[in-house]
Amino acid sequence: MRLERLLAILMLLINRKRISAAELADKMEVSVRTIYRDIDTLCQAGFPLVSFPGVNGGFAVMDGYKLERNALTFDEIASVLSALKGMTKVLDDEKLDATLEKYAGLLTDREKETARFWEERLVIDTNPWGADGAVKRKVALIREALQNDTVIRFAYTTANGASAVREVEPMTLLLQGITWYVYGYCLLRGDFRLFRLSRLSQLERTDRRFVRREHPPMSEADWDRLWHTNATTVTFTLRFRPEARMRAEEVFGVDKVAADADGAVTVTETYPEDEWLYGFLLGLGDKVEVVEPARLRGLIRDRARAIWERYAEDASP
Repeated sequence: MRLERLLAILMLLINRKRISAAELADKMEVSVRTIYRDIDTLCQAGFPLVSFPGVNGGFAVMDGYKLERNALTFDEIASVLSALKGMTKVLDDEKLDATLEKYAGLLTDREKETARFWEERLVIDTNPWGADGAVKRKVALIREALQNDTVIRFAYTTANGASAVREVEPMTLLLQGITWYVYGYCLLRGDFRLFRLSRLSQLERTDRRFVRREHPPMSEADWDRLWHTNATTVTFTLRFRPEARMRAEEVFGVDKVAADADGAVTVTETYPEDEWLYGFLLGLGDKVEVVEPARLRGLIRDRARAIWERYAEDASP
């Protein structure tokens, strides 16, 4: 623990022109006396640190000192910094902040200016607009359970509206696109399952420890297959009006969109068929129609009619 603290202090000193003992103590969550001992240890180890007295005093590293960064290039370090800063927006983890300091400390002053230039042009933030932090709190709780191998308990609502209390031995946290999932062994089902965090409620970490069950490492293809496991899939074709082409490209991607002679565009996709899919298709609005299969087209038509009838009641005399 002390070695990690010493390295974190060194990174802060390298990245700041000057930092006070009180601020270091606050960041390291130790006493000011401990900070002075740590500074003395760093000096004895040969690091060129200087102290400044007075109200605006503190500690600093002598000008020109940099840690060796070996074979890492500026582009590689800048890429790591961008990714880490994106993760700090969705994870409450002080270790990420310390890691950011370490990598930033490998850059020269001129490189730091260049890195700031790119920071303004590339921002990674998977939090939805107006998010209240609920997902972040769920992620933090599950990470604690993962670190301690403890069972989590929650109420889970499936895409079809069924709800049940689950107890799960968490194995992996997965961020797919902008959606978080937890993969683990469900004690209710007696098998590994993938749960979407947005469908979790009353989440809590129990005190029950477990021994991680053996299961093969998951690749990107494995996660994709798991998403389709135990689900009935349907291949459907949608037709968007010309003015809705941008909407089609935003939702499905440019490569999935095929242009018709009249300016309309069509999209063919395969998704698990459940209540989520029906709501998703209805949410695309009135400028798109389900072309096929006929069964799905009829189902969406009937649901749209039911919605219209619900609102038409307000217009009755």
